[in-house]
Amino acid sequence: MRFMSLPIAKPTAPSSRLPLLDGLRGLAAIGVMLYHVGNIFGGYGPFSRSYLFVDFFFLLSGFVLALAAEKKMNAGWGTMGFMRARVIRLWPMIAVGAVIGAIQVGSAFGWAHVPFLLLLALLMVPAMHGPAEIFPLNGPQWSLMLEVIANLLHAVVLRRLSQSSLLAFVIASGLALAAVIFHFGSNTLGPFAHNWWFALPRVAFAYSLGVWLARYWQSRQHRELTSWSFSLALPVLCLMILPGLPISIAIGDAVIVLFGLPAMFWLAATSRVPERAAPFLDRLGAISFPLYAVHLPIVHFYARLGQSWSLMVSAVASTLLASMVLAIVMDKKSSDKRSKPPKTMPQPLARKLT
Repeated sequence: MRFMSLPIAKPTAPSSRLPLLDGLRGLAAIGVMLYHVGNIFGGYGPFSRSYLFVDFFFLLSGFVLALAAEKKMNAGWGTMGFMRARVIRLWPMIAVGAVIGAIQVGSAFGWAHVPFLLLLALLMVPAMHGPAEIFPLNGPQWSLMLEVIANLLHAVVLRRLSQSSLLAFVIASGLALAAVIFHFGSNTLGPFAHNWWFALPRVAFAYSLGVWLARYWQSRQHRELTSWSFSLALPVLCLMILPGLPISIAIGDAVIVLFGLPAMFWLAATSRVPERAAPFLDRLGAISFPLYAVHLPIVHFYARLGQSWSLMVSAVASTLLASMVLAIVMDKKSSDKRSKPPKTMPQPLARKLT
């Protein structure tokens, strides 16, 4: 899952961002939230397959980090520095989601095991016991853990591979993912302790494909294939239509993840957004990470009060509001960090560099 602005490396690009992918990231986070809302309140409705947006997050993360970090890593930015930057970026919102989840779980089921589970969540260590979720306080944290694993794989292995070798890795991961999907009957692997490791091909395929696409995208100019509004709406419409198609869940999930989402991602990556639409897409992107990180405990809290439509709507509204507030806080902290004057360089080192 990628949660950062999207730089454009082409010198001829008219903007320093890819706002359409920011907007899709926000819609994907909303889709995952609505999937959980349907699950918890009963009746999935048109969002019963929106769990596949998690694969979009992995794809986007590989794409973004290949553009933003590979050149620096190849120039000498070490693995530890890269991983430290990723943890600094991801951990604060992970911690917020874990704390909200701890309050929700403790108030509902008692506090006996909550401190230990909270410690595991803050350390990003899965709870490996029984059939329960590996992060019982906040289920979606499983994908953030796999995101960090993918980041480490990127720093140690993927960045060193040629395009052809990387493509071979993508194909091998895709074949493994297809085998997992057809074995389990869907692409929902990841949250649970008894089989979470079968989600490793899920993140390996999408993330490495994102890296490959980023390199290809960066290497040449690309013709716009369709309008930005169509590119924005298409993934949402496809996942809403998917449950009604006369095919098995496994076939539908495999086709969408292995072929559909990558194709739709490429349409979005090559689309151009008019200036008037960019602020809206930026706002969607800004709430995506907070929304993904905190939505499930909030939805569970409202579900404890009842199963009415009004409570379901209140859960969605409260989640969106909390995400907007957290996005503002995150943006302010980032702005404060950017506005700080650089530290004075020690004199011996300054002389050495000059």
